[in-house]
Order: sequence, then structure tokens, then C-alpha cells
Amino acid sequence: MVEKKVLEHLVDYLVDNRFDTFFLVTGGAIVPTVDYIGRKKGATYYCFQHEQSAAMAAESFYRTSGKMGVVLTTSGPGAQNLLNGICGCWYESIPCLFITGQVSTYESLDSIQTNPRQVGFQETPVAEAFKHFTKYSNKVTKAELFDKMLQKAITSSLTGRQGPSLLDIPVDIQNSTINNYSTEILRWWLNNDNYCLHPDDYRDIFSKINNSKRPLLLLGQGVKLSGGNELAKKFIDKLGIPFVVSWGGFDTVPHYHPLFIGDIGVYGSRGGNYAIQNCDLLLSIGSRLDTRQTGGQLESFSRDSYKIMVDIDANEIYKDRGIKIDLPIVSDAKEFIGGLISLCKPLKLSNKWSTSINKWKNLKEKRESKDDVLTSYEFLEELDSHLPGNSIIIPDEGGNLVWTMQSIKIKGEQKLYSNFGNSSMGYGLPSAIGACMGKKDLGPVICIDGDGGFQMNIQELQTVKHYNLPLKIFIMNNNCYGIIKQFQDSYFDKRYIATESQDYTAPDFVKVAKAYGIRAMRATKENYKDVINLAMQETGSILVDVVIDREQKLIPKLEYGNPLEDMSPYQTDKEIKDNMLIKMIPRRDNTQGWVTLNK
Repeated sequence: MVEKKVLEHLVDYLVDNRFDTFFLVTGGAIVPTVDYIGRKKGATYYCFQHEQSAAMAAESFYRTSGKMGVVLTTSGPGAQNLLNGICGCWYESIPCLFITGQVSTYESLDSIQTNPRQVGFQETPVAEAFKHFTKYSNKVTKAELFDKMLQKAITSSLTGRQGPSLLDIPVDIQNSTINNYSTEILRWWLNNDNYCLHPDDYRDIFSKINNSKRPLLLLGQGVKLSGGNELAKKFIDKLGIPFVVSWGGFDTVPHYHPLFIGDIGVYGSRGGNYAIQNCDLLLSIGSRLDTRQTGGQLESFSRDSYKIMVDIDANEIYKDRGIKIDLPIVSDAKEFIGGLISLCKPLKLSNKWSTSINKWKNLKEKRESKDDVLTSYEFLEELDSHLPGNSIIIPDEGGNLVWTMQSIKIKGEQKLYSNFGNSSMGYGLPSAIGACMGKKDLGPVICIDGDGGFQMNIQELQTVKHYNLPLKIFIMNNNCYGIIKQFQDSYFDKRYIATESQDYTAPDFVKVAKAYGIRAMRATKENYKDVINLAMQETGSILVDVVIDREQKLIPKLEYGNPLEDMSPYQTDKEIKDNMLIKMIPRRDNTQGWVTLNK
């Protein structure tokens, strides 16, 4: 066997296994490996302005390409800057391999008997610090251990509930030689069928669904991550079961499907929330059922239903958080649907359930329009009408995320995602960059951002320009932290501390974009339709500063402590009663909130 340096084996092995796309910010402790990547045939690398952005881009790259990205940074602050992006991969179950350079072994903390804070320049115990947010995190202490650690890192990321892994490699070990390493191509995880149920189990499950009067299917992100979108649609069509989606599963099935009701949760649709609250059987596949989906009053969530929860992670199912799961099933989402679909026959829905579903899916929110200022909903609904069926739509976090999820209707093969678990402001731009790098022949990439979030990674406009990415950026600019401002309206007597102009301001984004060499326009009430037309026709990158109403609210919204059926702006008692098929909980008064259920 040919003797190799550790860094050569690392890059060769990754490229041979088609993990050939690298996202990086170089630095002293990783530069030997970066140098080899630059010389390696078959390797593709992208340079970013900030390590956080590189990590977020790699996450998004996987979502559009299906290939695990590899992120490389130097020691100390370079590695530290990865944490936000690593957490994003962790909470969203996205596989990614992180390689951090580390100081040489002879000047590391490992060589000292006492416990100083630091020995080598920019030394940080990265592997130990990141263990809570990775499936595997380890420091390579000996060159001869590296091969097995590399395989462990890769397979850990790609099996079971996927997630990030990290290897911290001292710079002297990167340059060390090894002559005992694997050359085999990894294939076995592609046929990961360890989650199959017995046929009798599937028959029992279908029997429960078939005997229910008001069945409902909830599709979560686990369906997407398992590659089960098409199978889920076939399942819905064959069974004829009404369905709702979580935000993570927002784009699993087009929203124009006749059995689609809406999305659910704190900022979900009223119709979707009414459906999940009134069903008598809930089949949840690939959803964690966290409080963003269930609301804070857990005992009221889908309170009359028999709940079947399917998740690849047993820890999610058995977390005992206040929701009784009647039938817990630990399984890969696609495997589960594939096993169940062969036994299914069309359901016979009651007229009452079918009538209610048709009513809920057509519920419209009452959102005011102003003569002199553009609302976020006006703009985004107009933008939605221009988006082709192969678009990739990526909102940032904050108010722009909510407005996007409440305005966009998935059609064709559209993808729409964000980092819902970590929910980090600043995600939108680097994620959209990663989508461009991984999309292949997919449609236009649309970044929908907010003025606050955009400023957190604004430097990546240089990355957009450098790689000539055909990215369309729309900044929903209300010159404030709008979502926090609404919290302050509700709970802090309208004291807008750190959210409005006395404490927070935004720059002229049109001028900023032009400084980076990117075409830019401004959209207002008077011209927004024309601007959208021009932006969608642009073949290169373009930024649109969308000036919206500073007072724009998130509509609808579930206030904390209320059940999903009681969203603001509040409906009357009669309106609520007309949409409930089960017993209502007495309200506190006619304008806000519900009483806590008696246990």
C-alpha cells in the first residue's frame, strides 16, 4: 500500500466516495489540507467570508444536491465560528462533515500536566466543546487512528437520524504519513432497512385508520429527509386521507392537492389547526411535535384523537412532554409509508368530515391593505404568482419567515425550507448560496430575507459576486425587528427597546449591493409589481429592497398558552363553535384566550 499523508487520505477518500464538495475559510491550522484540496482532481471547493456562512451553505447544499458537504476551518476562532451552523445541521438532521485544524500535538493542552486555559496559539478543545451538537466529535491524537475515525464520522452522519460529525486534526498529524488505510467505497448506508415493521403491525395500523371517523395525516420534515415525498403523495392518493404539514414538511406535497388543508402550528393556518384539533385519529409521520407545532397548551393538542407517531428517533417519541402518544413507531418515514401503502384501501370519509375539510382549506385571513405603504403579504403573494414550479425558496428567520410561510403555496416541484429548529437569523443568504451550488438543473433560487437577518451575514454578497451566482434576494425591509416588536406589543406595553430606530437601523441595501457589484432595485407600494417582473427576468444576481409597513403584524398568530384553535386576531365564540366538531373549552372572555384544561 502506498504511503500517504493523513491529509491526502482524507481528501482522496472523501472524493472517491463522492463527498467531493468543500466549503471553507482557510487559516494556519488547516492550510496544508486546503492546499491539497486545491490540487486534487475531482474536488470542488468554495471559499466564504465567514465560517458560519460556510456551514450554513453546506447544510443547504445537501438539501438541493443530496450530497453531504464537507466544511473546513482553522483552529480557535475559525472553529468556534462554526457552532451556529453545526447546531443548524444538528437540529435539522442534516448530515455534514466538519474538519477543523488544530494546533500541533507538541504544543497542545494534551501535553501539559496542569490545566491551563490554552497552550498553543488559537487553541480551543473543539471536539469536546461540540459533542452536544454532533453525532460524532473527536480529536485525532495519533495518525494511525485516523482512518477508522474518518469512517466513523461519515457513517455516523449518514445513518439513523442523520446529523453533523466533526474531526479535529492537529496540523502535524495532517502532515503525518500512514500506510494502513481503507480504500473501499462506502455504500452500505444506502440500503438502511433496519426500521421495517412486521406485516401484522401494518395491518393493525391500517385497521385503526380505516375505523376512524375523522382521520388526518401530518407530514413532517422526516418524510423529506427520508426521500419519501413521492411515496407520500401516492399514499395520500391511494388512501384518500386529508393531510396537513408542519413547516419542516411544508413542501412534501403540492398545496393544490385536493386533500391538502394547510400547515399547522403557532403561525400556521387556521384551517390546518382546526383540522388537527378536530380529528379522531392523527397519523404523524416525521414530525417532532414540538411546541411550535402543538402550541404551549399541550393537553389541548388534538385532544380527542388516537395519536400514531412515526419517527426515526426514539428519543423524540418517548420524550414524555405532555402529549400522550397512543401508538409510538420508531421507523424511517419512507420505510414506514412503503410498508403501509401496499395494504391500504380508499377510506370512506363521513360527509361531516369532508364538508369540514373543504370549509377549513378555504378559510381566508382578513389582512388589511393600506393606500400609502406596501404590506409583506401583498408583496409575497404577488411574488408567489411569478415563481415557476421548480423554484427553490429560502426564507431567513424572523418576521420574513412567517410572512413567507403564510403567503407561499407550493406548486410543482418547488422546494421551500429554512432552518426551523435552530432558527438563526442570518441563515437566509448563506443557505441560498449553498442551494445555488448544489441545485444542478433545478429552478431559480429565491432568498427572502429581513433587514435584521440580512445584516448578520451581509458580507456573503461578495461570495455571490465572486461565483456569479444567479441568486434573487428580496429583503423585507421594515427597518425594525418586526417579530420582536409584535411581542413587545403583546407583553411589554409597546416599549420598543432594541427593536426600532432609536436603537436599531438598517443601511441603504441598494447602495450596499451596488458596492459589491450586484444589481439592485427598491420596491414600494407604487412599483412592486413591475419590480418583481424585472427581478424574475434577471439572469444574474439581483437584490430587491422591499420597503414594507413597519406596523405589519404576523397574521394569524397563536398567543402563548392558547390551544391551536384560538389564534389572533381572535374570532368570536360563534365562529369558533362553527368550526369545532368536538366539545369546546370555555374561553376566558370573548376576546382572548382559553382556560387551562382540567386534568
